[in-house]
Amino acid sequence: MGDPAWDLARPAGWYAAGLLPPEVWQRFLSAYRASGGCAVPPHGDPWPVLDVPARALVIQAAALGVAAAAREGRPLDDVEEALVEACRRITRTSAAC
Repeated sequence: MGDPAWDLARPAGWYAAGLLPPEVWQRFLSAYRASGGCAVPPHGDPWPVLDVPARALVIQAAALGVAAAAREGRPLDDVEEALVEACRRITRTSAAC
């Protein structure tokens, strides 16, 4: 149910945040397309469809990570830090629009 782009939002966001290596993302996206997945066009740039859902899930994951680190009284781990940095890039990109 709903927009199928959200099915790919988490791996797309992890790729955009640098947590999923480019070759793994490409292999995943190629396999998805080859199996007839309908969330993105069969060819070309998937980001016009994935951008908003991927950003939303990166922001959500970063917020959950920051909250967990604060609750546990610890610094951000590497994944949490990468997600927070991705949020910084998102705000710089969004501010330029």
